[in-house]
Amino acid sequence: MNRINAFLDKHVLPWPVRFLTNRAVILVTLALLVPLIVYAHYVNFVLAVNSYLNTVSVAVSSIVLLYATLAEVQARRTAEMQEQRAQEDHTHVVEMHRLVLDNMQFQHEEIQHLREILAQMRGVSFEPTDLPHGPRTDLRSLHPRGRVRFEGNTH
Repeated sequence: MNRINAFLDKHVLPWPVRFLTNRAVILVTLALLVPLIVYAHYVNFVLAVNSYLNTVSVAVSSIVLLYATLAEVQARRTAEMQEQRAQEDHTHVVEMHRLVLDNMQFQHEEIQHLREILAQMRGVSFEPTDLPHGPRTDLRSLHPRGRVRFEGNTH
């Protein structure tokens, strides 16, 4: 089915679109409304013009619906890709935050070790201090939509 759709999109559908969106065809089609009214007593003419107008109307409506549907599918696909990228970026930021906290802990331990060595060199007693921990920040709550933003498939 995808091959058929690709073939139609590439080789068949552009022709009616080119024909129906041509300015001359649009003007002639609109101009046919006047003779339709003026020559209303010629039944064959009225039927022929009416058939043409109905056909053009159906073709234009179908083409507009088709391209609107294709645009909607493309927009949905783009939105899903952007959402996936946002999730990946969020995961990356959270991991980087964790690495920064781990690095701070390591640096604190190293400083404590150096302070202990300095205290031993001076002959002073040393009491290690703990890394001051404020309340842990929940990164998910920082987003305006809160936790809902990061839960799976919330549409």
